[in-house]
Amino acid sequence: MKTLRLSLVILSFLLISCEKENEVKSSQTSLLKQTWLHSYEESYDIYRPSDYKDFPASWYRQSFIFEDNNICLYSVSAPNDAHYGEKGKWKLDTDSNILEIRNQKSEVLYRFKIIELKKDLLKMKLIDS
Repeated sequence: MKTLRLSLVILSFLLISCEKENEVKSSQTSLLKQTWLHSYEESYDIYRPSDYKDFPASWYRQSFIFEDNNICLYSVSAPNDAHYGEKGKWKLDTDSNILEIRNQKSEVLYRFKIIELKKDLLKMKLIDS
């Protein structure tokens, strides 16, 4: 009987732990949904919310806007320096922390490994497709 009670206590603990982990993972997705600008002055793999600070003038600064329904707007550096935005899709695998950004033809443009995600910090490394 003691073994059964102990097993139930352990099972309850595991269920609660898994539930909290899923809450964290779903909060990651909600934290991602905003406009992020590449803050390369800090580090090559740092992105900050667009309203985080006044970013210094730059020839080109990568931006990503992650919206509901996995809609993504991303900046494109044009050869003639007339930068523009494109619409695509984003997908976050919360188990592996891999973020994929695809164009409208469903071609993978970027694959990032998210290292850290907070309200005011997105640290991610570009990985090969």
